[in-house]
Amino acid sequence: MSRGRPGWRPVGEHMLRLDVRQLHQRDCLRPGLAFSWSWSWGDEPAGSISIFTSADSIRLSYSTRTGEQVDELVDLDRTPCTYGGARTWFLCPRCGRRVGVLFAGRRFLCRHCHGIAYAVENEDKISSLLRRSNKLRERVQAKAGTAYPVTFKPKGMHQKTFDRIRREIQEVEAGFWMAEARRLGITL
Repeated sequence: MSRGRPGWRPVGEHMLRLDVRQLHQRDCLRPGLAFSWSWSWGDEPAGSISIFTSADSIRLSYSTRTGEQVDELVDLDRTPCTYGGARTWFLCPRCGRRVGVLFAGRRFLCRHCHGIAYAVENEDKISSLLRRSNKLRERVQAKAGTAYPVTFKPKGMHQKTFDRIRREIQEVEAGFWMAEARRLGITL
């Protein structure tokens, strides 16, 4: 059941993902490599694929939940970095878009082709306000949640900055409580 706004979509944070930056960081994009890549949720295995690399592409070999064997070619693109070197990207097998992450489904595709949202895109107004409040509270090293007052300025922070952030927290939390009262049918 979705609590977000209409048009709810699957959330990318809950899907298996293949990140080109992780592969690069672990030096897995050199041509001629063959290796296995796996995922797990907690201690339980969630999936694995075989990856074969070449100079300008990688080949993914895996079986779907239905037992269908998939052998898929994903092209790579490289863009120059400002201070030398190059950044590697996947080219989505369906739309050809340059992306850093491919998500698992029947095929490994970009988030646009799978219709995937980020978690914050599915948030309702109350959750969004609470997340914003907690993010501001983190900046002033205060406890998360609206039940705790923000009283102590962190060492090294200017008083003016602390006062501004504390005011923002109060405004966001006032909006949170107003939205919560509306949701519960309470008139103020």
